[in-house]
Amino acid sequence: MSSSSLSPGGGRLSGSDGDSAGGTFTAGDNRREKRRLSNRESARRSRLRKQQHLDELVQEVARLKAENARVLGRANDIAGQYVRVDQENTVLRARAAELGDRLRSVNQVLRVVEEFSGVAMDIQEECPPYDPLLRPWQIPYPATAMPIAATATHMLQY
Repeated sequence: MSSSSLSPGGGRLSGSDGDSAGGTFTAGDNRREKRRLSNRESARRSRLRKQQHLDELVQEVARLKAENARVLGRANDIAGQYVRVDQENTVLRARAAELGDRLRSVNQVLRVVEEFSGVAMDIQEECPPYDPLLRPWQIPYPATAMPIAATATHMLQY
């Protein structure tokens, strides 16, 4: 069978494998040919499935890249908002410190006036303890009032 060849139509050409009819198929040849065609078709289907899977993966990569870009944009927006709020808080804290200094100065003047005039003045010695702007390092609410996980989940929804 080593010197036999196949015709373009799938049948055997004459060869030196011992066929007495010259171009006839035997039952074994028929099975081999069917198996070869079946394997070829199976390989074609396998290549199609592989290509389809690759196309799906490429689409998922594109979708994930777009989603990553969207999340990165949102994270940058939030970072920008944080910087602005932090700058505003710095200004407000400086203003609160300035106002506290002014209050102490006015209180000193009122004490002098109170000493010399004899009229009792209502002098507020300290800032109200409940004012979160004047005492930013103190938490105005109990820690359990605002669960961090719920806040973080809400912030990451977008």
